[in-house]
Amino acid sequence: MAILESRPYLTPERTAVKVDIQIVEPATGKDSLSTVWEPGQQIKLRFRATLSESFWTQTQIEPDEPVQLVGVASCLPARATWRQTAHFEKVDGEWRAESMLDIDGSVIAVEVKVDAWVVGSGRIVSDNPFAANHTGAKLWQLVAPLVLKLENNQAAFPTTAISFDRTGRLQTPWIVELNPSAEPDWRIDSAVRLYVNTDLPSASALLDGSAPDDYYSLIQCDIQFAILHHLASWADSVPVSQIATMAEADHTTMAAFGSQISKSLGLPLVEALRIVVEEPVKLTYRSREAFRFGHKVTSQR
Repeated sequence: MAILESRPYLTPERTAVKVDIQIVEPATGKDSLSTVWEPGQQIKLRFRATLSESFWTQTQIEPDEPVQLVGVASCLPARATWRQTAHFEKVDGEWRAESMLDIDGSVIAVEVKVDAWVVGSGRIVSDNPFAANHTGAKLWQLVAPLVLKLENNQAAFPTTAISFDRTGRLQTPWIVELNPSAEPDWRIDSAVRLYVNTDLPSASALLDGSAPDDYYSLIQCDIQFAILHHLASWADSVPVSQIATMAEADHTTMAAFGSQISKSLGLPLVEALRIVVEEPVKLTYRSREAFRFGHKVTSQR
């Protein structure tokens, strides 16, 4: 029996479609990709899918109508999405589709999310024959995307080296970015990340720890400002007292990191969150003072 989901057209039951996604290049499994993948290396995925005979009755689509398998991969840090399609054909009595998707390794970082869709002409329950079809309807997709982790990073702070030119970022040596959806109780490693610009010659020194000390002071200042500013954006919905409670409950959260930052600046958390919004330049100077920016002699390495 055909079922109706939250979409305005008929969709098949989940068991009517079977999808298998394999990593072809590099030759490894999902769980070990982060240990073998190297920055810049292309990732090749194979999508295979089969449709049961019930698919056609549940969707009321005729078998001679075009139905496609769409493989999709997206990378938020790269601000890029890749798609590949293949038509289902009957082979040895079974409706099958297979496609290969190449992901540009020179721009990806952190993780790639992979999804699979079945697309066709959706049948709309309507008395109007002219409104009975929804062309290009997403009839089926994975319950949740397959997440391919690219980094096996044990560093104290999440850091990624990436081309800023190819990912549409400003040409600065580094940038601190926060997940816009991050809430105060999110873990730091999923809420904020430092990106280092591989287009510039300073990247290698920044990454191997041989850059001038003041560079790292500035990076820490940027991290402090970004985290406090993001926490301050929650002030209307999450009281500072609640953020402090979150910090005490879990020391891995952004709330805890923000609390530690305010203490390092010699400020109560409520005052730090006020200054970052009302007097941001003052906070920047205070942060530089805390890290003794300009006080250190550049290391000779």
